[in-house]
Amino acid sequence: MSSLVVKTITEFRWDIRVLKITDEGYQIELLSLDNVLKESNNPNMRDLNAFNNAFKRMYSELNMLVGKDGKLIEVKNISEIQRKWSQVKSEMEAIQTKHDNMKGIIDLNDELFNNPDNITAAVKGNEFFEVLFNAWLGLNLPGGRNIRKKSLFAQENISWSYAVSAEKPLPPIGGKANISIVGHATENFDKAWIKNAYGSFPITEIAGHKPQVKDEASYQIDYTSGRVLNGLVTKEEIIHPEFLKAKMVYEIMADNQEVEQEAEPIKHTEKSAEQTNEKGRFSLLD
Repeated sequence: MSSLVVKTITEFRWDIRVLKITDEGYQIELLSLDNVLKESNNPNMRDLNAFNNAFKRMYSELNMLVGKDGKLIEVKNISEIQRKWSQVKSEMEAIQTKHDNMKGIIDLNDELFNNPDNITAAVKGNEFFEVLFNAWLGLNLPGGRNIRKKSLFAQENISWSYAVSAEKPLPPIGGKANISIVGHATENFDKAWIKNAYGSFPITEIAGHKPQVKDEASYQIDYTSGRVLNGLVTKEEIIHPEFLKAKMVYEIMADNQEVEQEAEPIKHTEKSAEQTNEKGRFSLLD
């Protein structure tokens, strides 16, 4: 059996504003500015990306309440998302006579956008949470957190134990702190798990193979504001090195590396770093 390697590079641009900080968490506004396919060796990916972007319009402006652990609590502008879907639905209905499969797509998404719980679940799947908040939001560092989430092939969940640490010694006020995250999979990967995760792939060579998984990240953060300046997130899932594997790499860079400390509202993934009484530890709060 031959194999095919598909490589795709996409650029996301987000504008992030912290609107309010309360005891419950953080009210943030997330604007999706760009989602551009920069490179792909599969020509079908361009059509697929354009199609997906049409639906991502509904989530281009999000007003959310996020807990201090980085988990979504509430989407506050669900009515606006539903209004955008009504517009897109009307556009799609106008052209559905030219495409036989369009009606099924409209009906499926109509069910999704008419249910607030489905919208909230879709927002939780936004890559923003995985890339920017990752496992470290709200932790005193060094620290750790256990998380269970979908594998890269999205057919099964994997239990992870994350170790999060800060480079020592910590920098002076105004300096840059380096954060490291290393995930260790605690999943058993038994036969039932493997069947659920990869049983739909008609590849005999992967039978009985346990996956090799990786989830690591590093961030450079302004020590005064907590603003993420740069980051690198690497995720990997290898079932067979030739026939079935996936790798995702996120390179993160703030548009404007120098910001005024007093600027309001806070923009571009700004976070605050609060120093604790214990030397060598600090807490990433928002």
